[in-house]
Amino acid sequence: MATTITGMHYCLPTRILSNADLEQRFGAQAIQSIVKMAGVQERRVVEPGVTASDLAFCAARRLLAAREIDPREIDLLIFASQTGDYKLPATACVLHGRLGLADTCACFDIGLGCSAFPYAAQVAAAMVESGGFRKALVVNAEAITTLIHPLDRGLVPLHGDAAVVSLVEPCAPGAGILWTELGTDGTGFEHLIIPASGARVPRTEATAREITDEAGIVRTQEHLYMNGPAVFHFSLHKVPDAIQAGLHKHGMTMDDFDLVLLHQANRTMVDMIYKTLKVPAEKRFYFMDHVGNASGASSPMLLAEAWRQGRIKPGGTTLLAAFGVGLSWGVMAVRWPADLAPAPVAEVDYAR
Repeated sequence: MATTITGMHYCLPTRILSNADLEQRFGAQAIQSIVKMAGVQERRVVEPGVTASDLAFCAARRLLAAREIDPREIDLLIFASQTGDYKLPATACVLHGRLGLADTCACFDIGLGCSAFPYAAQVAAAMVESGGFRKALVVNAEAITTLIHPLDRGLVPLHGDAAVVSLVEPCAPGAGILWTELGTDGTGFEHLIIPASGARVPRTEATAREITDEAGIVRTQEHLYMNGPAVFHFSLHKVPDAIQAGLHKHGMTMDDFDLVLLHQANRTMVDMIYKTLKVPAEKRFYFMDHVGNASGASSPMLLAEAWRQGRIKPGGTTLLAAFGVGLSWGVMAVRWPADLAPAPVAEVDYAR
């Protein structure tokens, strides 16, 4: 049995954090330098009290309505995120109740960041291909800005929040998710980390103290830390190798794809990976200018927007790569069915 993504919808917060806002916070010179590298003009960020699951609920309702699917037809829901509502229960269970899914629907969380979409899509596809499930919702949602210190001028300008819901179903042989290659380099786990965020380093009065590093970036041990040079090196060296290895393993080349999508970490990094892989301009696609890097929701939102803009064609082929925190990566190849439905028109504002 083959499986494919038959529908997608995304939801963004209403609050816009512009570069003008950040210039007031950090100074014009600092922001202009970062913007030149990142390619982000504004980003969507959640208001206080709004969570990733709120965005996910909005996106899921829109997708189900657009596809005229009774929520009780969904028999699998996977919530992939690192900003769930609680340590327990699983946020997938919270969404299950809010969406009114059947009590026969399997629900669980996957705790992964930037690479979460190919991981979660592969899990859903395997479960559907097993024959035990027919309609699966893959939810990639992040409120990553809530984990970043407001005075961290290295991370605040890069990131935004979003949720994307994908519907995974069986399809005719020869189409669908052709292959997925996943990988990990756990020796680099400390390069993207919130040090005091779990059992290893319990939160205390000391972990809440602000620290200013040699670059003038402010954070605490309870906020997201990124070793920028290490993550940049990892992305530029490991990701192209992983993509090329996947292509070689499955007997394909870049010529076999109409569209090549890369996790929207920042514009400079994405362009350098495209250049290394010799991806022509007509096969590239960007969607970070007005949304920022939404961590695990970034690559599926890029795919959903490409679909919305008509870049995903019936019978066409797409290569997608997501990479980052872990350190981890995933590469996924899709051949779209000949009867692919048009994308729902994405309403980009969060509906309260």
